[in-house]
Amino acid sequence: MMKGNEYAEAFQAGYPATRRFLLSRGAAIEEAEEIAQAAWVRGWEFRNQLRDPGLVGFWVNSIARNLFRARFRAKTAVPMEGVEAPYWMNIEEIEIHRLLDHCSRRDRQLLERSLEGYSAEEIAQNEGITPTGIRVRLLRIRQSLRHKLSLEAA
Repeated sequence: MMKGNEYAEAFQAGYPATRRFLLSRGAAIEEAEEIAQAAWVRGWEFRNQLRDPGLVGFWVNSIARNLFRARFRAKTAVPMEGVEAPYWMNIEEIEIHRLLDHCSRRDRQLLERSLEGYSAEEIAQNEGITPTGIRVRLLRIRQSLRHKLSLEAA
């Protein structure tokens, strides 16, 4: 088990990397801060489960990734003002579908599996390529979406 001072040192070195990791996955700045903090706290709470203290940064990033994915699974309904019947919309889900509409069929399937919580390793088994190949493809898809959306906003 990691000692408190070892974890504190790992936090000082690894927190910025966790934040960057979340930003690269598409989190907003405030969301990346919040999730990174929560991931490091959860890592502290479960540090007895860490087998290799040298991999604490990777371990906390996997916690952060799971916390980030959990945000998409949560169904948050938004009431519509002026509508008499009780009607609820999931704005995040609508936005995700709008983003997915910018993707090719194959890219969309990959992103959907990633958003559903499948790891790169699990996706790679179905696709017949390496997990690194999946991560690179997902990174390129996200970069392409950012570029398309920036052109759309201009």
